[in-house]
Amino acid sequence: MSGPMRHAVLTTLAGLLALAAAAAGPADAPWGNLVLTAVSGWTAWRVHRLTRRLDGGHRPWQVLSVASLLFALTNLLSATGLDGENGGPATGDLVLVLATLGLSLSCVLLAGHGTGGRWHVLALDGATVVAALIVMADVLLIAPAFRTDPVDSTLLLAYGAYPAFSVGLAAALCTVSATALRRSATALAVMITLLGLASALFSVAVAQGGRAWELAADVAVLLAMVSGVLAVELVPPGRDGDPAASRPTVNPVGLVLQVGALVGVPATLVAAVVFDLPVGPVAIIGTAVLLGLLVVRLFDRIRDSGRIRDDLLRSEEDFRGLVEASTDGVAIVDADLRLEFTSPAARTLLGIDPDGDRHPGLLDLLPPEDRARVLRELTAAGGEAHPVVSLRVPRASGEFGDLEVTHHERPGSDRRVLQLRDVSTRRRRERELERMAFTDHLTRLPNRAMLFRELATLSAASGERSLLVLDLDGFKAVNDTAGHEAGDLLLIEVARRLQGLLRSEDLVARLGGDEFAVLVVGDEEAAVEAARRIVEVIAQPCRVGDRTFIVGASVGVADVQPGGGQLAFREAGTALRTAKEAGKGCWRVHTADLVGQAAASRDVASALAAGEVQLRFDAIANGDTGVISAVRAQPVWVHPGLGVLPAPELWAAAERQGHTATLQQWVVRTACREAVALDRELLVTVDLPAGLVHADELPGEVAAALALSGLASSRLVLSFTEEVLQTSSAALIPALQTLHEAGVRLALDDYGMGSTLWALLARVPLDVVMVDMRALDVPRHPERSLQVLTAIERSATGFGLETVATEVDTPEMLADVRAGGLVSITGAVLPTAQTAAQLAVLLRHPSSAVALPASRSHAEV
Repeated sequence: MSGPMRHAVLTTLAGLLALAAAAAGPADAPWGNLVLTAVSGWTAWRVHRLTRRLDGGHRPWQVLSVASLLFALTNLLSATGLDGENGGPATGDLVLVLATLGLSLSCVLLAGHGTGGRWHVLALDGATVVAALIVMADVLLIAPAFRTDPVDSTLLLAYGAYPAFSVGLAAALCTVSATALRRSATALAVMITLLGLASALFSVAVAQGGRAWELAADVAVLLAMVSGVLAVELVPPGRDGDPAASRPTVNPVGLVLQVGALVGVPATLVAAVVFDLPVGPVAIIGTAVLLGLLVVRLFDRIRDSGRIRDDLLRSEEDFRGLVEASTDGVAIVDADLRLEFTSPAARTLLGIDPDGDRHPGLLDLLPPEDRARVLRELTAAGGEAHPVVSLRVPRASGEFGDLEVTHHERPGSDRRVLQLRDVSTRRRRERELERMAFTDHLTRLPNRAMLFRELATLSAASGERSLLVLDLDGFKAVNDTAGHEAGDLLLIEVARRLQGLLRSEDLVARLGGDEFAVLVVGDEEAAVEAARRIVEVIAQPCRVGDRTFIVGASVGVADVQPGGGQLAFREAGTALRTAKEAGKGCWRVHTADLVGQAAASRDVASALAAGEVQLRFDAIANGDTGVISAVRAQPVWVHPGLGVLPAPELWAAAERQGHTATLQQWVVRTACREAVALDRELLVTVDLPAGLVHADELPGEVAAALALSGLASSRLVLSFTEEVLQTSSAALIPALQTLHEAGVRLALDDYGMGSTLWALLARVPLDVVMVDMRALDVPRHPERSLQVLTAIERSATGFGLETVATEVDTPEMLADVRAGGLVSITGAVLPTAQTAAQLAVLLRHPSSAVALPASRSHAEV
């Protein structure tokens, strides 16, 4: 039982016990009036307290509180004898009139929250019920009382007529109320009805005498007061500003009162005839007034019906015009998905024959293979929100048009409204953009992005897959002797041969240049057989134009583990280099799985805790003076059984075990801490690994590392390649921009080697670019390497970027760097793989410089 109902029940029981005790006392004792005084006073106090807690709409309940207080005053006057003798007209009667008017005013104010401007209708309904109740009261109560015993006519008429007016008012004003106030309006209607009943019982007591009638009247007053308190307690809090709470709704109690009053008039007149009851002029006049009011109400209903019908017709015409003018199609289907209505646009979109069936089945217009899916999606229960359904509709040209359908069920009906929109152009563009994004423009093969997407997906059936990475032997000679056009034609022919060799479930992709990759579904034996066929077929002569070329292929093979696409690519690349070193024109399978052994023997997180993971530093110095200006930090795993595993193997093991986020945090924090420990203004560079960067966590981790170590943000450099940006989430670039705004420097590694260089310069705020000298090393054409290096340095300078030459391993490379104008270098000509302690010893040199090897110019060579 709820709190308000529990309070109402307890108060009612207490009042009934008090009234029973008062009835057991002397007949002339005022205890009954005193009980009603207490109950009415409690009602006034309780309503006042509850009203103060409401957010809004106080007035109806404030008036109710005052009216209850006046009822208490009336009973107090009667109990103290200050109201005159025998209940004649006196001060108490005047106060009682004011109390009843207050209740009527409460009904009026409450009805104002939900009438919707229909006051004249409420007035007609109220007058109708009042007239009906007057007729019944006169026939059943007033006229018999006057005929039997002489009574106080004024008092009898007053107490006899009050129920008619009070109940009629409640029936009219409480029939329609705001939705949120429906229960409160019901309680208020019950209160007024009980007060009307009490008045009627008291009039019977006046006419016939007897304490039983007075006691019944007192009980009715008690229940009415409790109902008044319950009406305020049922007001919901926080309803202001809610359109749904203010919507008008029909109150069943008021409706029952109206119907009961109208039905009671003919029943009363029939009873008067049967039992020979007098029908006075009041009843006759009241019946005539009632009939007149019903005629007026009927006329009003007819006029409202006509207006509603006209509004519906106009709304239907407006809706039909809107539907027919819309480029989107609108259709209505029944439970069997048969089209009951289709707009002109819908008929065009669905391809409905104008001369055919006007109500065809929707599924009959679709391809057979789509019908089961569309039926399931259209009829699946999804609550109010239904997902968008895609339709393919055959066109006269033989192609299919793409439609998007939003749908919803019509309330109370098994019909469904469909809104159709033609998205053929958009879908065609989306498919074309997707094809361009994942297709190599020259060979029409899938590109690197498509390959890595396939590597990231779960394999079918057994899950065994292998990756083959290959490049062409002797392809550079084709470009040099016959030109790039011939080279492009040769690549197209190689792509055709590769596609002809493999099965439909295998994937052939072009990585760039003369590099290709093949994703083979099957075990290692199937991969080796595919590699053998590739080597044999590519070695066959190839005619391009009027010339014939002979090239070969070297292939590296590696297993693809679940979630290990990046690892498989690196392992296949390692196997490819092994095949090249073995004399080219062959294949090799990656077998030295140090990563797998390390990951299986020890956990990376445990290795971090045990201190087995350390940082190694490569010096970055001025290429002329040897002064060290920065260091490049790389994590290594000093494994107790496998020796020192370099950064790629460490990251691969962390990827297998799901510890890449932990390793990323450790590398950044340790690099910052050890850079501060060197007590120099050196820059420290940290590499971001491809495919393993946690972009969402990177800004917070860098900020925490800088704060914990005290390193200035300008001394930290984050280095990444174009592959890092391609294989990481879209959140990486915004994260890098945030770090750059905080003062962290950004460096692009392998500058000039990617496919979208200029786009990256526009998207990423770089400070440093790094050039891999091994990629530019062309022993037979050193002057070309120098030209490319000079062009790179000039373009970087034009963008305001610092340039660092990496992998400078020989004096000849150092000479190229100097000739190309580059200042900063790193590589084997400088100290590399230094521990923090070794680097600290190196930096104790007064000039902070290292000796550089002597180099010879190309002319001397």
